[in-house]
Amino acid sequence: MKHLISIFTVALALLSSCTQEASKSFMPEATGAPYDLYIVMPETLKETPLNDSLHAIFEYPMECTPNGDEYFYVSFILPEHFKRNIRTLGNIVMIDVNPENGSDPHVTMERDKYARNQVIVKMYGPDDQTLADYIMQLQEGLRNVFVKAEIKRAMQKLEEDNALQQADRLMKLQNVSMLIPFAIRKPGRGAADSTFFWVTDDYMDKQSHLVVYSVPYTDAKIFSLEGAVAVRDSVMKANIKGNSDSYMTTNKRIILPEYKALNVGGKYVGELRGMWRMENGLMAGPFVCHMRLDELNRRVVFAEGFCYAPNDGKRRLIRNLEASVYTLKLPSDNMISEVEITLDQPAD
Repeated sequence: MKHLISIFTVALALLSSCTQEASKSFMPEATGAPYDLYIVMPETLKETPLNDSLHAIFEYPMECTPNGDEYFYVSFILPEHFKRNIRTLGNIVMIDVNPENGSDPHVTMERDKYARNQVIVKMYGPDDQTLADYIMQLQEGLRNVFVKAEIKRAMQKLEEDNALQQADRLMKLQNVSMLIPFAIRKPGRGAADSTFFWVTDDYMDKQSHLVVYSVPYTDAKIFSLEGAVAVRDSVMKANIKGNSDSYMTTNKRIILPEYKALNVGGKYVGELRGMWRMENGLMAGPFVCHMRLDELNRRVVFAEGFCYAPNDGKRRLIRNLEASVYTLKLPSDNMISEVEITLDQPAD
């Protein structure tokens, strides 16, 4: 009898899971432009510290960008207008300020409520000042929730719209896989290293580039700011050159590069982010680079996206390239890289 109950319980769980997946299939896809964020809040809170905190959190300048591009473009929606098609927007923050919420503010997250690939963050507090103070402590985590959601959406689009021929060429050159946007499929020019992978859309006024290369693993110092920058500068100088004697390097004077460790699909990834510039030249722009240790081949694989857009904001360009870099897979990987979305508070 216990055995039958166990089977019945498992069957119910499977049926529930299938029902949930089936219901999602009838949902519309999340709407809204990438990195647009919508805050549902009453008019009475517009002139309060809470409003200031929300702007400070989500319009925070992106790291290592020359013009201080903001994380998100923020719009506000009145609660009475949050209905019908408005509810399918991808990135939503809902504010609930009410003394009945109790003395302790809190934040929750819900996914796929009204649309597929939707993320809704709800913020509760007894008054605007208490909630404002609380969310400022969580600001980095709150931004990352929506950044990671955007990256996951972009990765899904890449699975449907990618340059298979260039992905095959990357596999032959470096024995790694990565999803290459179909629009960024033209081989770069003049690379000195025959295994150096470089593709670009090669537009004149707004360019996106992806490069992948590897170097032998010697010691752990390579997974540090100084070590990563040294390798990057050496490889880029040899392979990406401009007119006459100009070549690519990392800008270390005005906007300093940053390094941090990531956990992507359970794997250690070093992230190097900063500004590139052409030494003895005029071009410059932001870049993001992921570094992975390939233990099977005793090497470190670098996958980088960089862009050039002197007359436009660079947020969406560099974020699209970042999504591609997140799909990097080494020979030892047996699963697609996953970007976890959580509301965990950063450790002190």
